[in-house]
Formats: sequence, C-alpha cells, structure tokens
Amino acid sequence: MRAKGRKIFTYASSPVTGLFLSEYWLQGRNRATLQRMSRLSFPFNVSKFVNAVAYLAQVCPNSTKMTICKQLYFADKEHLVKFGRPITGDTYYRLEHGQIPTRGLDMMRQKSSPQANALFEKYVSVIGNSVHPKRPADKKVFSKSDLEILDWVVENYGSKTAAELRRLTHKEPTYSEATEGCPIDFELFFKGAPNSESIKALAEREQENRDVLRRYGAE
Repeated sequence: MRAKGRKIFTYASSPVTGLFLSEYWLQGRNRATLQRMSRLSFPFNVSKFVNAVAYLAQVCPNSTKMTICKQLYFADKEHLVKFGRPITGDTYYRLEHGQIPTRGLDMMRQKSSPQANALFEKYVSVIGNSVHPKRPADKKVFSKSDLEILDWVVENYGSKTAAELRRLTHKEPTYSEATEGCPIDFELFFKGAPNSESIKALAEREQENRDVLRRYGAE
C-alpha cells in the first residue's frame, strides 16, 4: 500500500516516487524556499570515479593528475548536458588551474576515506603528478552513455597536454563566471551548450523531486 500523500509520476519515462510539487506547496512552503533547496547536486560515485581514472590513464598517453582532472571535467559536463546527470557526480571547484573534482583529487592524494583510498590504489598508481593504471578499468560500473562520453573525451581531449587542457577549460563559463575557491554551480555547465534547455529543465525537475522527498522523509 502506498504511503499516504505519495504518488507515482514520471519524468523521461523514469518512474519516481514522491509528492507532487503542488502538494508540497500546500504544506506551507513557497516557491522561493523550494528554489533555494533545488540547486543541482549529485551523489559522488566512488567506483565510477576510480574506474574512469583507470580507463583514462590506460588509453591516454602521459596521464597526469592535471590531465585526468580536466578530462573528467569534460566527461562530466558532456554527460550532464546530454543526459541530465554527470558521470562521477563529483563537486567541481573553481581553482587557479581551473575546474577541479575535489573529492576525486582527495583520492588521488590518498586523503579520502580508507575504503575509497584502498579502491583507488587497487586500480591506479600516482607517482608524483603522473597517473598510471594498475589494472584495466571495470567497465561494468558504467552505463552505455557513460562509456560513450568517456570515449568521446578520449577522442577529443586524450592527446592534449595539461597546458592545452588548462587553456581550454579557462575559456569555459564554469571558470570565467564562477567564484574563485568556491564550488561551481552545475547550472553553469549548461551555459553555451547547444540544445540543452530541455535536459537542464529535466535535471532541475528531478532535483526538485529529490529535495522534496528528502525534506518530506525528514519530517
């Protein structure tokens, strides 16, 4: 039996269980509150991050922490604007050298949780700034679209140097319009991306529903 007040509704053929937003507003919230809650955010997928690094380090020559971070940025951005979610779900910060996946960089520096560090060391070795694969990536952790975008990144950015990738990422709105030292709003990933309005709207609606369900479950 369904919980009282819950309904099934669908976005992009994916059933989601939750409250209709109109019902949420009837509980005494207003649109401004909901908008503050609904800034795009995604769960960080440790396994996808580790295996994406292993895959890129395996197929891209002379991989470094810088080239991997830049390639992952392009992978997460491209997947987000095409499919409504990033691959790794990491939070990118606008730092001196560009957009940096902060939780992933902690793993590269062995400053994450013991479990995450152990998984990273199983697949990847970092010596100084160089990144080397220890074993092939487990592609089963990825969706078909994840692999499609990772291959696209390899084709378009896999042979570029760290300096070239740095220059490219500094031209992005996620660098030029973000605040130094702060997390980058995922909405900036969509800026300038052609034909991405419908995907952005879908991502925002799904974020609203996650926020509603999280808030509803906490009360």
